[in-house]
Amino acid sequence: MNNMKNKRMELLAHKWLEDRITPEEVAEFNSWYSEGLDQPIFIAVDYAHSDQHLRNRIFNIIEKEISKRRRSGMWLRTVAAVFAVMTIGVGIYLYSKQDQETVMTTGSTVDIPPGSDEATLVLGDGSRIVLSDAENGKLANQGGVAVSKTADGQLVYRIAGGDDSQPSGAVVYNSIETPQGGQYQVLLPDGTRVWLNAASSFRYPTAFPKSGRREVQLTYGEAYFEVSPDEQHPFVVATGRQQLEVLGTRFNVNAYPEDPLIKTTLFEGKVKVTDRLSKEQVLLRPGQQAQLDGLGIRVKTLSDTNLELWKDGKFTFDNEPMRSIMHQIARWYKVRVVYEDPMQDVRLTGSVSRFDQLSTLLEKLEQTGLVRFKREGDRLIVMKP
Repeated sequence: MNNMKNKRMELLAHKWLEDRITPEEVAEFNSWYSEGLDQPIFIAVDYAHSDQHLRNRIFNIIEKEISKRRRSGMWLRTVAAVFAVMTIGVGIYLYSKQDQETVMTTGSTVDIPPGSDEATLVLGDGSRIVLSDAENGKLANQGGVAVSKTADGQLVYRIAGGDDSQPSGAVVYNSIETPQGGQYQVLLPDGTRVWLNAASSFRYPTAFPKSGRREVQLTYGEAYFEVSPDEQHPFVVATGRQQLEVLGTRFNVNAYPEDPLIKTTLFEGKVKVTDRLSKEQVLLRPGQQAQLDGLGIRVKTLSDTNLELWKDGKFTFDNEPMRSIMHQIARWYKVRVVYEDPMQDVRLTGSVSRFDQLSTLLEKLEQTGLVRFKREGDRLIVMKP
């Protein structure tokens, strides 16, 4: 199995063990298992403190599955699968236990895992729901719009009575906030999908008006949008001093306050980018990126229009400065970055997995011969080789 596929199976194994896996992902995981377990997959060492603890956790999940399937006549098949799953599970744990020594760094500091689906939903009345603690299913009703949480890390907004109905009462605004090491998805009532990266905040109406524009705000951070086409209702994204106007399209916006640029990358459709301070405007074509700073808007043509995105589990760098790369790593792994040497001239092009443990990611970056790292707890020191 190649390394990329192995990392994908690690993610699905985590989601299966946490009971967050979708039916499509179950089919993918089962297909991989039927091919033969030719490599162990890594589960974080703190998932279970002993093989018996792991067995108990797996059995609890299987028992819930048996209860759901008993009436459908599929439960015998599920029980028969227990032994195969237990073999995988114990193999995972033993591999984790054996590998524990290799994920220790200087000062016996345990390795840092990647981020996960974490966010806080802020309702119209200001009340807050920590989504990682909330049960799956309906969370709230916001002005005639049902808000639900799914098992795959997604908030879904649906108007009662269907898509052609009009929500009751005044427009209600919600916000979703991700911490460092968190990400989440939002499905808006018009069918627009939004992926929110770590340390980000997104504000939006729970339903769009029947006339006029569909307006949302990326308060700060990074988000990927797949906008539902609607020529009569342009989709507008406000981000600091930048405003985007789109119809149906796919694009990514990176607007962290600590970064010098607001970057908008277009993958499909068209986007009009406006500097709200100078009123300068540009129209992006697919494969272009707008970069907004104090000097105005510059347009960069991407060297690869088929970039793998953060939402797909990749850090992708296109001649990216080292400080920008380290900002991304700090937000995803919740570490503090300190520079021992000046790194302003170091730039990298390529991609690495966001599913790796921190030590594995740093090893891959060190293989470029351009940078070296040292970890002291949650403090990550960046040095020249």
